[in-house]
Amino acid sequence: MTPKAVFLDLDGTLVEFRIDYVGARSEALRLLERYGLPESLGLTVKDSIFHMDREVKRYMLERGESRLYGEIRSRLEAILDRYELRAAEVTRLLPNVRETLRELKGMGLRLILFTADGDKAMNAIVDRTGIRDFFDLLISRGSSMEVKPHPRHVYEAVALAGSKPEESILVGDSVADIISGRIINAITVGVLTGLGSREQLVEAEADYVIESVADLPPIIKRMLVEGPNRFKITQPKSSHTSS
Repeated sequence: MTPKAVFLDLDGTLVEFRIDYVGARSEALRLLERYGLPESLGLTVKDSIFHMDREVKRYMLERGESRLYGEIRSRLEAILDRYELRAAEVTRLLPNVRETLRELKGMGLRLILFTADGDKAMNAIVDRTGIRDFFDLLISRGSSMEVKPHPRHVYEAVALAGSKPEESILVGDSVADIISGRIINAITVGVLTGLGSREQLVEAEADYVIESVADLPPIIKRMLVEGPNRFKITQPKSSHTSS
């Protein structure tokens, strides 16, 4: 199968990763402390708010406190939205992103934005940076806290896009992105402009590791001619730099 759809992460892949996730997690932990949730949950600033939500949900529902859990979840979502929107106001496109998206569209590929951001932040970023029109579909976390690499988010994205996994490429800067692609058996491409290090992306078994999305078109062109070369990590020394 030749590639037909490219799922692209947003923060750290197309735009600078500017979310103060440590600040957001610290505020979330303070919120949970105010609700008297026990230290035995083992939550720390190293845990994502999505993980915090899962643990709180498990703990609260075991005790039949679904209404209180709903209140806590709403407040966790509000924290996420606030920090994401703050980042959306200052983040910038990474170098050569617009040119790369234009080249990918010129290759006849369907482009799908696939992010764990909420609707508000996602829309704010694509509108402020002027990249909305490059995408056939925009997929955020919606109303769910089960985000990639949670299978629900991944399979929902593929269903919404109407694409076959074996004809899809998933591109992102984090281990979660690579795991997401592997869940659906898509080709995975890790980029080194965000959260994940080369070592982490290789360990997650990315099919390709590249310096930035600017290195993506040559790889896809080669796939179109030769077919996907699974698990052959390419690590080009790009002339492009990231800010």
